[in-house]
Amino acid sequence: MTDGAGPRAPHPVRRRLVALALGIVVAVGLWVALTTSGTAPLRRAPSFTLPRLGGGGTVGLPLTGVAGHHPVILTFFASWCGPCHRELPMVAGVARAEEERGGTVQFLGIDGNDGTASGLAFARASAVSFPVGADTVSAVAPRFTLVGYPGTVFIDAQDRVVDTVHGPVTRAVLDSWLARLERSPPST
Repeated sequence: MTDGAGPRAPHPVRRRLVALALGIVVAVGLWVALTTSGTAPLRRAPSFTLPRLGGGGTVGLPLTGVAGHHPVILTFFASWCGPCHRELPMVAGVARAEEERGGTVQFLGIDGNDGTASGLAFARASAVSFPVGADTVSAVAPRFTLVGYPGTVFIDAQDRVVDTVHGPVTRAVLDSWLARLERSPPST
């Protein structure tokens, strides 16, 4: 029913609730997009070279000292990052197990924006045995679309980024990608 003046405008409270609900939906969608594995099209992993954490040469992509191309799990961390303190020891354990069984997936770490002494102490305390580059100005992470720590990038044997995890990677996701990458034959 109308009073002859035309349709009534929506109630101001209803408009605010609709706007709030839409804002929450957008915020949740953005949060999910930033904190879960991406499904972006495959792209070539950017190459980089960094000084090895603790000295003794350089590390980077493409891998040096490894015959042929191999899948790579690239993990970004920093000693001041709380979630990294829970994640890095788990990643280091998975990497050791992969190496002990003679697997083909290579692990590479990037210590971001740390002083080299604190980054090295953190990597040692986490029992990291894979090569780690010291990225004291955080120049490499943005090249992989990472905006914070921790972050994990999965690269297949054809040097393509196949997935990126923004934030802590779970053991289940790490194991799943490790198995998939193992089936990715090395290219020559």
